[in-house]
Amino acid sequence: MNREERVTELRRTKSRNWYLRISAIVVVVMVAWAWLTSNPLFGRLSAERRWRNFQNFVSELVPNPVDKSGNWLDAIPWAWELLSGDGFVALMTTLGIATAAIILASTIVLPFMAMANRRFSRKDPFGLPGGQVSAPVAILWKIIGPFVRFSFVICRAIPEYLLAFLLISLLGLQVWPLVLALAIHNFGILGRLWGEVVENADAAAAKQRLASGTSRFNVFGTTVFPDVFNRFLIYFFYRWETCLKDATVLGMLGLLTLGKLIALAKGFHWDRMFFYIMLGASVIIVGDMFSSWMRSKLR
Repeated sequence: MNREERVTELRRTKSRNWYLRISAIVVVVMVAWAWLTSNPLFGRLSAERRWRNFQNFVSELVPNPVDKSGNWLDAIPWAWELLSGDGFVALMTTLGIATAAIILASTIVLPFMAMANRRFSRKDPFGLPGGQVSAPVAILWKIIGPFVRFSFVICRAIPEYLLAFLLISLLGLQVWPLVLALAIHNFGILGRLWGEVVENADAAAAKQRLASGTSRFNVFGTTVFPDVFNRFLIYFFYRWETCLKDATVLGMLGLLTLGKLIALAKGFHWDRMFFYIMLGASVIIVGDMFSSWMRSKLR
């Protein structure tokens, strides 16, 4: 059998997933329906008008002193003035909210990892007969696991912006409503992400220790957690970066963060708005570099 015949035979005998094919057809039909029945995606502006608006927007991103003098060195005192004014305070507030929120969320969610794990939160962890418990405790473990996992779903299902709005109504305009809103939301997200890591971790050492009579919480803390700590750290810093961006947006509720400065500058001072956006991006870049360095040291 030559190469062409083998290829033809493989195509003829390959498995066919009709679910994927039907799903692809449904997606194509829905996209076509949305495209044909909705308003034009670009509104009523002509292509020429949109291009002119884009050019005006880009030109307004140039710092005002540079636009007047044509010398980019004039941007240095301009940037320093923005940073030494409200910029630094807003940056530190944004950074503090994001850092406090992710630390609070990870600290609270960590003890729940053993209870959320489907292999741990059962009457016989990992199916080992030696892990059998009494009937009331078995019923308790049967309830705890689904309850904790459901709480993760609820916490990540509620938008952090809505949580912050409600908490500000209760606690007033201060940093703690924003910290708590981000912490609650990330409690659910970290619970899901870390839970997946624990579910897929190598269970050989944990089974050995459970079979020797060690408690499940002891096994999780001394065997499973050290094994997955590096991957926990990856998600920790990933969510910290997201918290930093979310804290910027939540500042638009009125607290002095980068979000508030961006909202005040939008429409009037595009150059200032762009400076504050890049200021927040620079912190994320530094945080990503620090995360990579720390993970390389811990491997």
